[in-house]
Order: sequence, then structure tokens, then C-alpha cells
Amino acid sequence: MKRIAITGAAGLVGTGLRRQLLEQGYAVVSLDLQPISNPAPNETTAVVDITDQAALTQHLEGCDAVVHLAACTTDAPWKDQVYLSVEGTISLFDAARAAGVKRVVYASSHHVVGLQPRSPHGPLMGDTAILRPDSRYAVGKAFGESLGALYAYKYGLPVLAIRIGNVNTQPIDRRRLGSWISFRDLAQLVSIGIEQPDLVFEIVYGISDASGRHYDNASAHRLGYRPKDSSEGWDERVLAEDPPPAPGSDAARKPSEVTLGGMFSESEYVGDTQRLLPRREART
Repeated sequence: MKRIAITGAAGLVGTGLRRQLLEQGYAVVSLDLQPISNPAPNETTAVVDITDQAALTQHLEGCDAVVHLAACTTDAPWKDQVYLSVEGTISLFDAARAAGVKRVVYASSHHVVGLQPRSPHGPLMGDTAILRPDSRYAVGKAFGESLGALYAYKYGLPVLAIRIGNVNTQPIDRRRLGSWISFRDLAQLVSIGIEQPDLVFEIVYGISDASGRHYDNASAHRLGYRPKDSSEGWDERVLAEDPPPAPGSDAARKPSEVTLGGMFSESEYVGDTQRLLPRREART
């Protein structure tokens, strides 16, 4: 039985993922700053600060892989982002190496390309697109992707970076119809990161199937990802509650409407959105 550690295990995503991995037959080591009560069979828990590399190394010993979820989940001030998303992620990768962990699955975010235009304003976004982080949070996630590439290519530690969309039981608004992922589809991607034999370093999008996709997830499919869930069945309900703005209206030109990042893009945004769009569209 493979032993998988999860940082940030007490959060919404961590809680759902723990259950899925346990159901798949993994032993799980759940790590968080907050205590986790009532561990399941084959689950151990510990309170740990991920910036404490010595303590983290101790908890990772004997683990086959670690899923790194711990981060500032909102657009917190820079000092908080640096503490968790930079210092904490460095600590995690160093601890994984020191403990002999064989794989790292890094929870990145689709917000690393959040200021890219979304369809129909731009093409489907692939994993090689130029980064346009939409927030301080996204800059921290982009740093983790680069760090993962360093450890994979220089130190031989295989890494799967998953640019996670919106993890929930269902899509909650129009934009998220194209970025939603179910817990079991996320668990499938994590399992690929744990089990794929030829993994070196890959970036994939953490999205379920969708009729109005924003992302080209060919890399995930090449690795064997076959999503079981789709946002398509929620289209009618979501669009009734969150209809699109009239074409050409001021609302249709807001950053939250024309970009992949939604309200993360709109927060603190300065000026109009012309600079975000492809040149041809920006001139029309």
C-alpha cells in the first residue's frame, strides 16, 4: 500500500481529496496547521507548519508521494504569500528530497494564466501559454511551478503540477462552467501524478469535462486522464442564474468577463481591458 502525504489536508480540497485517495486504497498522511479529528482507517494526521523543514521531513519519511495543497487560498498580502507559497513550497520540496519521497504533486492554479483572455476572446489555453497571473496568490502558484521544474529536471524528483480550476460538488457560476472539477476527477489526476511511470515534469489543468471549455488539456489526456464528470449538465441552471451580459455593453468588457481569472482579475484592476485582448480584437 502506497503512503501519500497531503499538506493543507484540513481545507475543503484537502478534505475531499483525502477521502478519495483513501477509497482508492492509499494510506494517507494528513498534514495541516489545524488539527484533524477522527482520522479514517489507514490515515494518520499531524499538525505541522510547512516552513518547519525539519518537522516536515520527519512526517514525510516513508511516504511514496506528497500532494502539496497548503497555500494562502485568498489574495493575501505579499508577506503572507511569500511565507506560505514561496518559503513553504521551498521547504516542502527540500523536505521531500531529504525524506526520499519519490513524487510531488503540486497544486497550482488556473489563475497563473488568469489575465489571459478567455473564449471567445482568445483561444483555448494550453499548458505552454505565457503566464499572466491575475493576483498575488497566482504569482505564488507560478513560483511553485518553476520550483517544481527545477527539482524535476535538476534533482530528478518527478513532479506533476495541476493547475486546479474550481473544485466543488457543482459549478457555481458561468465562468466556472469551463473551469470546474469534481473531487473524483481531481483525485484521478493526483493518482496519475503518483503512478505514471514515465513522469518527469508535467503541467496539466485540473478541470472536468465541459461543453464551454476554456483550456486545452491535451497533456493530461496524454498521461491517461479521462474525466468522469462534466459541467455540461449544469449549463441551463447556471446560465439562468448567471446570464451573460449583452454583447458590447460595459459589463461585457469588464476584466471578470473577458479573462480566465474572473473576479481575481477584476480585483485592483486599473484601466480598460484592451491591453488584455489579442491585437486584432483590441482594435475593433
